[in-house]
Amino acid sequence: MIRKYRLRAAPLVFITFTLGLPGIPLARLIVPEDDLPVTLKVSMLVLLSTVYLGIIWFWRAATFVYRDHVAVRQLFRTRRTVWSDVLSIESEGNPASPRTMLLDREGRLFALPGGVGAQPDEVRAIEDRWARSRGEGWTPPADAFVLAARHRASARESALVWAILLAGGSFLVVLVAGVALNFRSEWEGDEIPWLFQAVGFVPVVVFVAVQQVAGRLLRRRIRRTFPDPV
Repeated sequence: MIRKYRLRAAPLVFITFTLGLPGIPLARLIVPEDDLPVTLKVSMLVLLSTVYLGIIWFWRAATFVYRDHVAVRQLFRTRRTVWSDVLSIESEGNPASPRTMLLDREGRLFALPGGVGAQPDEVRAIEDRWARSRGEGWTPPADAFVLAARHRASARESALVWAILLAGGSFLVVLVAGVALNFRSEWEGDEIPWLFQAVGFVPVVVFVAVQQVAGRLLRRRIRRTFPDPV
């Protein structure tokens, strides 16, 4: 391995404390309480688990540069791409969120995590390694191929954004509904409405459903525009 890129300790600690600390007193308040129904406890634990999985992703996400390939480590897997299969490495050019994008021969366009895009010198170093290691048979991709890859990547991100927004909205709706029901009638223990007991389940289900449905609809639209298989 030549170089490993990951977020610095300061932002990782900030993310961990900002997102992780509020969940600890909440779990200690809910889990030991005997008067609360099991459904509500499990529901809140599911919601907290998704938050902590996000924190773990920030800690695990990294880019590894080797002499013969580049590896991108995510939450549950590590994607390895040999340099000869890399078609382009370029920065998005967005000052608010600089990212370095890699395009491979299969038409997958994905970001190199670990803060690579925030370090222009390191981006150039990766590009130099790629230029030296990709081989003489490398040819630049066709414009239509690159455009299709960008549209697919944009579709994945759009589906993710919609899933996050609607999941957050569903959480607020369930929370407000529970508060409203509490004002109408004082409920305790098993009398807590089922809707409020599902306050942790609902956002997770909405997130998965919206991401899948939106992703399929956007991919279908892209296939009509770019009929070539990917």
